[in-house]
Amino acid sequence: MFGPKFYQQQLDELGIDGMEINVSTIKEAMQTLNELEEYEDILKKMRHNIRVDIRNIRKEYLLILKELNPSPEDKQKESARKVQKRIKKKKSVLKKRDAKIKSYEIMENMVDNYLTQIDDARIYIRNSIETRVG
Repeated sequence: MFGPKFYQQQLDELGIDGMEINVSTIKEAMQTLNELEEYEDILKKMRHNIRVDIRNIRKEYLLILKELNPSPEDKQKESARKVQKRIKKKKSVLKKRDAKIKSYEIMENMVDNYLTQIDDARIYIRNSIETRVG
């Protein structure tokens, strides 16, 4: 598991934000298409890793929640106060989990937005090439 800051750093290093789409010649347009394809591959791998991390967080917190469940024998002896305490603890754990996942989801949304922009750029470049070739 890497962490949202790691993914943000990867996105920054990718330099996709400053990319200019050059369609002045067919050769330039084709080169830009190839660059977009490389970016797309990297972004899809990144999205996959983010999703794996989210899944691992869910598993990790599932185990924590499971540990909070008392055995059936303990459950019968449990006072109302203990039940309330346990419920409060579970809510706290869920809140932590959701906060942790949220930062990953933000990164996933950024990656998805870049992938959408790449698709739009690809359409624009192909249309530009088609109008020149006829």
